[in-house]
Amino acid sequence: MTAVVAILFILSASVLIAAAWAGCAPLLQETALEGHEGIEGLVPLHTQHFPQLRQALDLADAHYVRWKIAKDGQRMWREERRQILRRFLAGLAGDFAKLNLLRREIDCSAFEMNGRREIARRSTNFCFRLNTRVISIQIALGGPRSMRRLARLTERVASLSAQTEAAMAKLGQSAAQSEVPFRFSA
Repeated sequence: MTAVVAILFILSASVLIAAAWAGCAPLLQETALEGHEGIEGLVPLHTQHFPQLRQALDLADAHYVRWKIAKDGQRMWREERRQILRRFLAGLAGDFAKLNLLRREIDCSAFEMNGRREIARRSTNFCFRLNTRVISIQIALGGPRSMRRLARLTERVASLSAQTEAAMAKLGQSAAQSEVPFRFSA
């Protein structure tokens, strides 16, 4: 009985440690932006293309391929589909990293770095990283759930993009209002 409890405890601890690592360790796309200068190139690109991706990778195609194409062709089709999903996920992670960096810049410019905002940002980062790694595993295993989860992740990035755009507009308005008009008197 105690051996079973010890094994369950070790397995549970291992799963928790793996989940903590998956959520805390930065993604490759985040570390690639570390030395990025300027905010001009930080616009997200992949969220707008998800509807076309979803349509192109519809599961109805899988049924057609299963009945009309030989086994080798099916294998190649599945691998190509996985590659497309991996590339899209990497692009989405790149978009998230860009938005995260832009959001950090906005917070620093607005002098609004408070504890609550930092906790929310870290929580968002944790959830995104964890979901990205889970989706990556699902894609590798060929699971059909990867598309649903990828759709939710895309929606989160799109929402973050909208929030960032609103924060930029607010920052622009406050900068315009705080400008003191220059009066020249001779």
